[in-house]
Amino acid sequence: MEFAVFFLASWLITAIFVIMPKKLSIIENTVTFLLLLVITINVSWIIIEELKLIKETQDSIKHAAYLLNRSVIVPLTLITQLNILHQSNSVTRFILTTAVSLIFLLGLRAFSVYFNIISYLKWNFGYDILYFILLHLIAYYAHQLFRNLTRNEVDVS
Repeated sequence: MEFAVFFLASWLITAIFVIMPKKLSIIENTVTFLLLLVITINVSWIIIEELKLIKETQDSIKHAAYLLNRSVIVPLTLITQLNILHQSNSVTRFILTTAVSLIFLLGLRAFSVYFNIISYLKWNFGYDILYFILLHLIAYYAHQLFRNLTRNEVDVS
């Protein structure tokens, strides 16, 4: 059941990303995705393996669901959110898109706890909220930095 939920979520976010009109170029999407992937993998490694704040399941199918969440759903949700943000300059749309993305990621984290994919040892849901907000900020500002660097490079050439 848990694998089916996370497979559906990864399929859904992938389908939304593929069919939506993209405001970011393929290079911007790829660089931002890879940066977010590296960050989520390293942060989860530090939190789970090094600091032992969260305990991960040993069941292989649940672990596959965890990997789908960490390596596909989280970075792709943030990239989709960035593409939607750049379609409009409205503050209301910025807040609404970020809130929906945050609720989606937190809902999947709640499913992870409910299905015993992860269990909190010295961690709580509030830290998850801060973690996902920080990931949203990193995604947004990393993209802005990349966009500024590529514009400066093109202007000089």
